[in-house]
Amino acid sequence: MKLLMVEAEREVIGMDYKLVAIDLDDTLLADDLEISKRTVEAIEEAQKQGVRVVIATGRMHSSALPYAKLLGLENELITYNGALVKQLVDNQTLYHEPVSAELARQIAKVAQEYDLHINFYLDDLLYVNKAGAEADYYEEVAGIKPILITEDLVDFVDQPSTKILIIENDKAKLKEAFAELTAKFSDSLTITTSKANFIEIMSQEVYKGNTLANLATELGIEAEEVMAIGDSYNDLEMIEYAGLGVAVGNAKEEIKEEADYITGANDEEGVAQVIEKFIL
Repeated sequence: MKLLMVEAEREVIGMDYKLVAIDLDDTLLADDLEISKRTVEAIEEAQKQGVRVVIATGRMHSSALPYAKLLGLENELITYNGALVKQLVDNQTLYHEPVSAELARQIAKVAQEYDLHINFYLDDLLYVNKAGAEADYYEEVAGIKPILITEDLVDFVDQPSTKILIIENDKAKLKEAFAELTAKFSDSLTITTSKANFIEIMSQEVYKGNTLANLATELGIEAEEVMAIGDSYNDLEMIEYAGLGVAVGNAKEEIKEEADYITGANDEEGVAQVIEKFIL
């Protein structure tokens, strides 16, 4: 665990952070999927001081957009775990690296083999292979109405998908499917997890951390001037990259071990706490 010692903490408190990347679910959002007034005010104040604040989430662009607007963000929005970056002011696509149609079809075959619920994301629309508890849960969390695929799943996948998401509540089945997907595709795809019942699949080398690093480079910002805040495995690379990698109190233990600093939990306004401490 690389938690800050007292002298190191004094040093990073004095650092001039220019870019803050914040995960949404279980980090910025409380368990009720809301952002507290204190957190909104802390982010607004950081922006007034010239800090560039970006959301970096596994969610769809359309799902993350209302939160970006609530926070008054006007720059980039990093979605799909870094596979899509759009400019908020004019909706211009700055970066898009989807899963190829061929690989997406191979993932679809594994989903059929294990009888898994699978999400495909085409042009920021959500397509699902079956209705039921998983689709209902995702719609409740993301606020996006799914479109049911009525044809053969493999035949349907005839174009690249920005991301692929598998949702499975049976932990044993999920673990087995994750192992097979990793064994077959780890050399050609990025496969990670966010929530306990999610397998997130992106194009090779698509991570929040890589996308954040590229954005910082384009802006002329050094890694030491970046703060990244998250809770789960899909946040790991950006927490490792940032000069100040922050895990919320409810983060996975492996994420806490790699973080420079642990703030309060998502239900304790942990994002507000760390922004107030190190920026305001």
